[in-house]
Amino acid sequence: MSIIKRYWRIIFPIFFMAIIWSFSARNGEASDMDSSSFANAVGFSNEFARKFAHFILYGALGYSASCFIKGLHPLTFPKSTQIFYPIILTVIYGALDEVHQLTVSGRNGSAEDVLLDAFAGLAGVLAYIAFFCFYRIWRAKRVAIAAAIAEQQAQAELDIIEKSVQE
Repeated sequence: MSIIKRYWRIIFPIFFMAIIWSFSARNGEASDMDSSSFANAVGFSNEFARKFAHFILYGALGYSASCFIKGLHPLTFPKSTQIFYPIILTVIYGALDEVHQLTVSGRNGSAEDVLLDAFAGLAGVLAYIAFFCFYRIWRAKRVAIAAAIAEQQAQAELDIIEKSVQE
């Protein structure tokens, strides 16, 4: 397998890490204004909108990290280590993000957010595993159906040949 085929999926976790970092780099007033406008648009409280954003972004990070790790080891997924690495990544990145927020004016870090990030990463990993397993089942059924159709076609051709030989 070429290096490009193996490693191109790293783009997605880096993309989500960059989005998370850019949101946490905004000062307290700008961040509050963003979450308030989103909360008002969808009818959530400001606090729920912030937690929801954490969950979505870190879930996407866990999902994309699982996709990357599966690409590194396509034949052995899912192993326990391949499940834990994306979760560990989201927890470490969540902790680093909260430390980063301590350096931004008007922002604070929270251990509660790191815990939420860990659960979101776990949800993203589980969503990827569920998607991968359903895809594997769907693909196996598709291959079985294609094989059955090919067998029927081959049998029909044999029947035609037998009829022409008998005549």
